[in-house]
Amino acid sequence: MSNSTMYQFRIDEQEKAETFEILQEMGIKPAQAVRLFFRQIRKTHALPFPIEHTPNERTAKILLQSDAQKDYKRVNSVDDLFADLHK
Repeated sequence: MSNSTMYQFRIDEQEKAETFEILQEMGIKPAQAVRLFFRQIRKTHALPFPIEHTPNERTAKILLQSDAQKDYKRVNSVDDLFADLHK
């Protein structure tokens, strides 16, 4: 028998209730669903579903800008980058 470990995370109460209800209708316990999810990640080295996220208005606007409009900074090394990030 393999050793098991516990992992906790926070989730919105309504999201939890709705998801648990759907899982119950499917005949799957939440812990089983999480284990299935983890197994698929290990097997495929990817999330087992496409990520379909629409960027918010600010992000969409920035993505549509040309590189010249994005005010990129140039650094000479990774050390310089981290030094600049910690300013």
